[in-house]
Amino acid sequence: MMKLRHKNKKPGKGSKGCKKPARQNGKKVTSRPSSAPQIVHGNDHASREAELKKKRVEEMREKQQVAREQERQRHRTMESYCQDVLKRQQEFEQKEEVLQELNMFPQLDDEATRKAYYKEFRKVVEYSDVILEVLDARDPLGCRCFQMEETVLRAEGNKKLVLVLNKIDLVPKEIVEKWLEYLRNELPTVAFKASTQHHQVKNLTRCKVPVDQASESLLKSKACFGAENLMRVLGNYCRLGEIRGHIRVGVVGLPNVGKSSLINSLKRSRACSVGAVPGVTKFMQEVYLDKFIRLLDAPGIVPGPNSEVGTILRNCIHVQKLADPVTPVETILQRCNLEEISNYYGVSGFQTTEHFLTAVAHRLGKKKKGGVYSQEQAAKAVLADWVSGKISFYTPPPPTHTLPTHLSAEIVKEMTEVFDIEDTEQANEDTMECLAVGESDELLGDMDPQEMEVRWLHSPLVKIADAIENKTTVYKIGNLTGYCTKPNRHQMGWPKRNVDHHCPQNNRVVEVSSVDRRPMLQRILETDPLQQGQALASALKNKKKLQKHKIATKLSDSMMSMLDLSGNSDDCADD
Repeated sequence: MMKLRHKNKKPGKGSKGCKKPARQNGKKVTSRPSSAPQIVHGNDHASREAELKKKRVEEMREKQQVAREQERQRHRTMESYCQDVLKRQQEFEQKEEVLQELNMFPQLDDEATRKAYYKEFRKVVEYSDVILEVLDARDPLGCRCFQMEETVLRAEGNKKLVLVLNKIDLVPKEIVEKWLEYLRNELPTVAFKASTQHHQVKNLTRCKVPVDQASESLLKSKACFGAENLMRVLGNYCRLGEIRGHIRVGVVGLPNVGKSSLINSLKRSRACSVGAVPGVTKFMQEVYLDKFIRLLDAPGIVPGPNSEVGTILRNCIHVQKLADPVTPVETILQRCNLEEISNYYGVSGFQTTEHFLTAVAHRLGKKKKGGVYSQEQAAKAVLADWVSGKISFYTPPPPTHTLPTHLSAEIVKEMTEVFDIEDTEQANEDTMECLAVGESDELLGDMDPQEMEVRWLHSPLVKIADAIENKTTVYKIGNLTGYCTKPNRHQMGWPKRNVDHHCPQNNRVVEVSSVDRRPMLQRILETDPLQQGQALASALKNKKKLQKHKIATKLSDSMMSMLDLSGNSDDCADD
């Protein structure tokens, strides 16, 4: 039988599959490697060459650096060594200044966000020709940022700085005048009240009456005051500073002092977003006011060396993000009139801050789980009222004036000459005269008519009113009163030709008078600033009615004259 071998079984010694090594002269013959040339891949060769080249370049650089260092050491003297030390010291000081300026944003915990805000602030300072620092009239010194002012004055380009005292409607007139006199010794200062028409997008009301001539009731309205004075200041800079093109005006200040509201009031439209919380403006915004002036809005800044309570009370930190809102309320109770606070919240007889907050929580219905009154929520509500100005508070200026360290007499003199400070002071006085008790209609009624016409000459309101109110004549026929621009003979009381006997006796002309434009203009101006648009619309409607009545009157007169002439001709023919 045939023998089968397993496929995995190794062949035996005598099998054919086992090959014996070849022998030559009784010795084993070893296989020699092939003498064919080995082929190396092209990519490996290129990478090897690149590594060698890189290594040679590094060696060359090291040799050059060593040679330069040896040459420097050979020519080095004590003078060059001192210069090198001073240069390194200046670089270190510049880094320290940047770190200190970054502390102007303590409300931002993220360092990257603080750097971004500081970068936007530097851009505004760099691109601007004039810087407007907006201050809260309730605490102007607390709102000033001397680090920012020093940065502006040290910047290249000879930047100019102007102080804007905003929210003057929250402070008595006497205190505002004292603050203007105090701040005027340092920098040009303008009194201002921004428009508070937050729900209106366009045509924000701007009152032409100066702040010193505006009544208290007029200042409590939502209209803007002081815009004309501020525009006059910028115009003086363009005129005296020999500015041939347009200027950029940067608006800076603490959060929630009214920077964006000021820009919206000057633009008379909602060009920038506004809000009662800090940090609404995050980037630089450029607003074209006209072809000569461009406004730059900057994020809010906060002085670095400042207490946490002071930062909170200036609304530099969001109220809802506070970990301890009770401590700022305690400071408010120490600074403000307790009687006014008691009358506002309807609580009395409290001895401590906790007792006051508990009473306010009971009044407002602020409770936690289990029906316990929440002092934290009550404290946040009090802080919100404080920020919005519902709690009356203001600080008087110091009795003596001391010039800050970053300002000198030369800087003060230069600012005074460039901005024509005398004209600004007169405008501020005119703006503040009307803070006294009195209604706006009494003020406008006491003004000289010619002075009022000159003051309102460039007002859009006057131009529209002048277009509406041509000199009209009031005539009365029976119980009908009419108006027309060019009355006919019958309306003026002149006798008609050949038709006098046809005119009824009760339809005779009773009263004819010429009415000037000023009373109608005054009547429109005496209305509430928010209703002046409706008054103008009503005047336009009346104008259309008068035009229709005029056309109808002319047609009726022509028809009557034709009938009368035809009747007279018939009578003559009969005769």
